Amino acid sequence: MKLFAALFPGLLLTTGFSHTSNAAEKHLIYMYGCCVKQTSGAVAKDYKTISQKLRDSGFNVFFELRTSDATDSDAQAQAYAAKVAGYVQELLAKGTAPEDITVSGYSLGSMTAMVVSGLISNPKVNYVLLAGCPVSVNIPVAIDYAKVSGRVLSIVDSKDDKFGSCTGRLPGAAPFKEITLDSGDGHKIFRLTDETNLKLWKEPLESWAKGQQ
Repeated sequence: MKLFAALFPGLLLTTGFSHTSNAAEKHLIYMYGCCVKQTSGAVAKDYKTISQKLRDSGFNVFFELRTSDATDSDAQAQAYAAKVAGYVQELLAKGTAPEDITVSGYSLGSMTAMVVSGLISNPKVNYVLLAGCPVSVNIPVAIDYAKVSGRVLSIVDSKDDKFGSCTGRLPGAAPFKEITLDSGDGHKIFRLTDETNLKLWKEPLESWAKGQQ
């Protein structure tokens, strides 16, 4: 935990480890979307709830709540990706199996996760891209899709007009799997916190992170 605190100053939620063997072994980094204006707002509350739900499922969840003035530019996303990659590399150096590490992200977090993958370049680390890949070429984060590697799960929603399929865009991802939801809620499905909607993407994320898919 000293290592994590050093790399993630100002961290709001870092503990809450379950006492099961899975929790001791499985590390999950969760990054969220853009445009969080205040840490006490409704959207921020949603992300806090999601991180806790993931923790309740038995993961060591690492989550940092930051506002848009510190997250939404390319330079900020690239710097944060480097910080996350550095943390993953430290875990690996300390003996954590790459299969026990999952980097996940929604929207801006999905783009950042792809940058992290390129920096880590470890084929056994898990990635979960919530909402998949951006549709527009005019995106705030520079991504070298050819450098994305590892075990990649993309979860998209059929009604999402902002993000969509990653199929054919990540040649280095192996294995690569994509799941298409038909929730009717589009892009926002990945920040809804009611159990009915949350389980649509949370259950496949958990299975992927635990090597069950």
